Amino acid sequence: MRAPRIADPARAIATLVAAVCVAVLLGCASGPFFTVTRLAVSGTHHATVDAVVAATALSGERTFLASAARARDRLLRLPAVRDARVAITLPDRAEIQVIERVAIGRWVAGGLEWFVDAEGVLFPSIDGRGAPDLRVSDERGGRQPGERLDPALVDAAMKLARLRTDDLRADATSPRVVLTAGGGGLVVRTGAGWEIRFGGAERIDEKIADAKRFLRENAGRKLDYLDVRTPDSIVVSPR
Repeated sequence: MRAPRIADPARAIATLVAAVCVAVLLGCASGPFFTVTRLAVSGTHHATVDAVVAATALSGERTFLASAARARDRLLRLPAVRDARVAITLPDRAEIQVIERVAIGRWVAGGLEWFVDAEGVLFPSIDGRGAPDLRVSDERGGRQPGERLDPALVDAAMKLARLRTDDLRADATSPRVVLTAGGGGLVVRTGAGWEIRFGGAERIDEKIADAKRFLRENAGRKLDYLDVRTPDSIVVSPR
């Protein structure tokens, strides 16, 4: 008859400790103690801190169950946010860093003015002075925050928005950039009633140079429009 096996005390203690740890962890995960209540937000300029916090949906979330990746994905849905970093630390803290879009100008459509960045993304801002005073009026219809325009078109439009009277000629007062609804593309309209038609974004630097040269050489000529949509074949009205 074999003697009964004597349990290893060390193993028994280790098993008990493991069981206690599991119970503690389960209690932490489901109990009221480890909950995200402290949220630190940095990097905001166009979006409000409250909007960023709300977008993460982390406030009140169980710390053990909260997901930094999910919170980041939600932040990227804010039109003004280009990227974000989220870190969750025990027992109750979340650190949120947003990297916002950099406005290069203003896009007016459907009676509303949006900021626009170099990627062509339209976004709102709480800071009315948070973008250069370069403005394009889009006559094609309303736009939505987060909508992405053709970056090449935006870049060309902003180059035109930088043109001033001194760049053109004396009667080219109050030049403003318009993206026409009828497919004519980009147009610079002047306070004198005449306009320069540039069309699409292609060869925009060449078109601008051609327009400047023509206006410099024809400073007193009456104009209804100057059409440089095809740089190799400039059209002028009246002829």
